[in-house]
Amino acid sequence: MRFLILAAVVLTAVPASAGVLDSVKLALNNQPPRTPFARQVPPPPLDYRRPASWASRPGAPNGADVAPRGVAVPDPATRSADVFFIHPTTFYGAQRWNAAVPDTAVDTRTDAGPIREQASAFNACCRIWAPRYRQMVLGGYTRWSADSGRASDLAYGDVTRAFAQFLRETAGRPFIIAGHSQGSRLARRLIAERIDGTPLARRMVAAYLPGTWIPVSYFAGLRDVKPCASGQQTGCIATWSTYDEGRDATRARIRFATTSRYRPEQVREPFVCTNPVSWTASGETVAARRSLGAWVYGVGNSPRPVDSGVSARCNDGAVYVSAPPAADGFTKQKLPFIDWHNIDYNLFYMDVRANAVARVDAWLAKGR
Repeated sequence: MRFLILAAVVLTAVPASAGVLDSVKLALNNQPPRTPFARQVPPPPLDYRRPASWASRPGAPNGADVAPRGVAVPDPATRSADVFFIHPTTFYGAQRWNAAVPDTAVDTRTDAGPIREQASAFNACCRIWAPRYRQMVLGGYTRWSADSGRASDLAYGDVTRAFAQFLRETAGRPFIIAGHSQGSRLARRLIAERIDGTPLARRMVAAYLPGTWIPVSYFAGLRDVKPCASGQQTGCIATWSTYDEGRDATRARIRFATTSRYRPEQVREPFVCTNPVSWTASGETVAARRSLGAWVYGVGNSPRPVDSGVSARCNDGAVYVSAPPAADGFTKQKLPFIDWHNIDYNLFYMDVRANAVARVDAWLAKGR
């Protein structure tokens, strides 16, 4: 499940393992394109009126329709809200700064990865809309530059156009913003520029943005949107990055920033964390028995059942967890310096699923 990797290569002494070697190999094979952004012709823009421009949307079967074995998926017609889900990086290589759409390999990776294993967490509460977009290549993150910023801006332009079409088609219904990694970065910009301080802020049930670091100062610039501090709070952002208990995520973050030259990640200031088991910002450890369960789809044509969950505690933007389930779908995902980034959703899949329902119910109860 390599669809979420944001690998950093830091040539220091690290344990020799398949995960480390895979990450080094991936990063070496995913350097930025040598051709400057300005000298490349961008792929054609998408028309979001066309169903083919969406990885998931109501009325068409897709990967987001699945659930763990034994867990029911409600009829979409009974759902009272919508989710706008921005998938993480699934485009690798060093030829182009931005992915073309369609691209069979990229689209297949997206659908079998984040759409099925992340976006599906919201199908109990909501209809799921997930745009395809001209995402920035992974190498833009492994070695950040001004061209990375330009490629990210192109991706963001697609997201804003998709969001505009989403608003036209959802006709005033409440909505959740969700994403992961690159998708979460784009979502936090979308919230700041297009939602906060507008009537849309009253329609936003909440946002789930794991896999990115959101500083406390981000919220100082917002008028309506706050960090989530309870499980039924609405109009807020829940965010976390998942690390092993005993690790120093702040040190790992700064090391990655130094290596990749991604300066925003290097700022030494407090970062926001939401514990995805208790849904508070408390630094206390929440026992694994309180988790509703972890999940990965697994191999084959039928999903695996829910696995036991993990303990979790927040500190400086990271959620520290106990050992994940022993299944390969979890244990093979560990990466140096970013630990469980690949499975930020999976480790708390059932917690996210139940919480999204609870927040929608809380929003509806307010009669907004």
